[in-house]
Amino acid sequence: MTAQAFIFDLSAFRTAEAPAEAQRLLDQALENGLPCALISELPYEQAGEQLRRRFGDTAHHIFSVVLTGADFEARGHKAPYSVVLDQLGVPADDALAVTTSPRAIAAARVAHIGVRTPKTVVMRKSVRKVAMHTATH
Repeated sequence: MTAQAFIFDLSAFRTAEAPAEAQRLLDQALENGLPCALISELPYEQAGEQLRRRFGDTAHHIFSVVLTGADFEARGHKAPYSVVLDQLGVPADDALAVTTSPRAIAAARVAHIGVRTPKTVVMRKSVRKVAMHTATH
């Protein structure tokens, strides 16, 4: 699937490791002129605060649609992904959801939207040693 629009859940930018992949996907989408939306379960004030911390004052230039207070349990025309797709004017088959939230992932799948989950890398001491050892060969 080649996405024609990206719907980022704010959760994709919360962990220390995940933002790198989420940011890479966001950068690629913007470079290709693809519409991007942001969705969050958080109420407007909390989501806005996190957006300002993560993107400064540029969030309104980056995201065509921002939906806060999303209820991922909602179905039909009230479902968050349906609302965002309608605002973007993009069919579900052409969108990709980027999220780490289990509820958002489930809602995206119900809406027939492809899902990309930024990977969180957990490094344990034994794994780190193996990774360092492998890198030197």
